[in-house]
Amino acid sequence: MNKPIKPVIKIIEQGGDSILTQFLSLCIAATMLVPVIGDAAENHYMGMEEDTVLEEHIPIEEFDEHMKEDREKNTTEKKEIDYTIALRELGYYKEDHASKDINMRNAVLRFQSEHNLVVDGSFGPRSTKALQERLQDKEFRHSDVITNTPTDKHWIAINKTKRILTLYYGNEVIKKYPIAQGKHPSATPEGKFTIVNKLVNPAWGGAGISAPVAGGSPQNPLGYRWMGISHKGGGSYGIHGNNSPTSIGTNVSLGCVRMINSDVEELYELVNTKTPVWIGTDEKLKQWGVHNKSYAY
Repeated sequence: MNKPIKPVIKIIEQGGDSILTQFLSLCIAATMLVPVIGDAAENHYMGMEEDTVLEEHIPIEEFDEHMKEDREKNTTEKKEIDYTIALRELGYYKEDHASKDINMRNAVLRFQSEHNLVVDGSFGPRSTKALQERLQDKEFRHSDVITNTPTDKHWIAINKTKRILTLYYGNEVIKKYPIAQGKHPSATPEGKFTIVNKLVNPAWGGAGISAPVAGGSPQNPLGYRWMGISHKGGGSYGIHGNNSPTSIGTNVSLGCVRMINSDVEELYELVNTKTPVWIGTDEKLKQWGVHNKSYAY
């Protein structure tokens, strides 16, 4: 059924090169091609089996549903989470300071410590990912892996790499707290210690660099609680409060472990003298059988 294309008018070959002549030649060629293409398509179709499916048919209702799901997925992926609202809803925001900015920073610090992230008070990509996972996690569980404990009762592990203090009961996580620590890597001692004394409203002697400050004073860098550890007698290094809330989540102290004041007051009531305290880097704690595995990573 194919019809051979006959030579187009020979005007061009004979030297006719006017614009009108070329246009007419192209028009004639086009009209001669139409039946050829049509015949070819007809031959192709007639050669198919009767049960050949040219194209899968999707019902319009199903197609609309697929499009709706895609739109919802794209909207969810592009939607930015307001962490300030989410942290409030999850219970990390507490009004324990006069400054709302300090309270929100503390909420970030607490979220980071709860999920074994490096505590720094900055809500960056790792914190964002952890929050996204947490909001989808119906049954949150701490990600710690404990294979060795000093006791089956309360004990403390302080992670210098992540600036996290964890209170355990045997191998179970009771509470996690953000901390500040020594400004130099070796300032906060590493090792296995115990709590040797506890004080409410401790006085600060000045550490040889400043005038002493009375216990209970808002200017006291020890805050309102002190738990001394068995390193150099228990009077030089300890876990205590602070008079500088923005210092939590940093390396700033002379060697002691600072906590948010309301946090240290809570911890104070949960531990006793002789409570074990392990202090080390992330790697050191792993060697001892304490893995503060980061949530969502």
